[in-house]
Amino acid sequence: MVGQTSYDYTGESAIVTGSTKGIGRGIAAALVDAGANVAINSRTEAAVEETVAELEAEASGEVIGVAADMGSPEGIEDLVATAIEAFGEIDLLVNNAAVWPREDSTVEASLEDWEYTMNVNVRSQFYASKLVSQHMIENGIEGSIVNHSSQTGDRRAGGRGLYGISKTSINGLTWRMAHDLARHGIRMNAISTDVTETYQLEKEARMIADDDPDRTSEDVLREWGESRPLGRLGQPADLANAVLWLGSEQASYVVGTIVRVSGGGNLQ
Repeated sequence: MVGQTSYDYTGESAIVTGSTKGIGRGIAAALVDAGANVAINSRTEAAVEETVAELEAEASGEVIGVAADMGSPEGIEDLVATAIEAFGEIDLLVNNAAVWPREDSTVEASLEDWEYTMNVNVRSQFYASKLVSQHMIENGIEGSIVNHSSQTGDRRAGGRGLYGISKTSINGLTWRMAHDLARHGIRMNAISTDVTETYQLEKEARMIADDDPDRTSEDVLREWGESRPLGRLGQPADLANAVLWLGSEQASYVVGTIVRVSGGGNLQ
């Protein structure tokens, strides 16, 4: 690789939703390593406590945990209020929490499936951004908000109905809310993922391998990675690097952009 990059977030405070595993945990860990104060979140108290304990061991800033359901407006309000009380101010919000719908088919899905998916994947990003941006505006903070989208939000075919719709909605939210926030010096952008090695992807690989005795889940993951133009699966650190850049002064003129961290998968 050409060039070396490091980030210093000492004295800055961040909220990362859905951050006890996978991409969210990778983002939270990278911010902790860069010296930031970080609020960890998931629905499960035990997972939050475990993640906070692990990250605190290497932290120079403060790490707190808030167990809250991002599908609930009250949960979002509690997360934001707790983080502000703990840190004094929020400089960076990373809207990472998401769910895979119980039924993804747009034909078979129920209204409950729709609401479950849209509430967690879309409404939570809007409402958390609204609350945090209001805090930033009231306190003169020229902060950053990074949403989590997906290549499924760009594609017009290939299934993943409700999930894809939710991510297309995040693209639209990013463009339009970024416009409203820019006049206040607040930059909203998004990262868009493709195949990233996480629990969810491993779960999908196991399901495929269960139906094919000649392949293991490791075979499936390797094949998915090799089929990308760059020849490998994404890692949580790849997305974390994009968040660190978008939140930093190096991206101070980047607004309303969807950064596709996909190993070239967006080109396929």
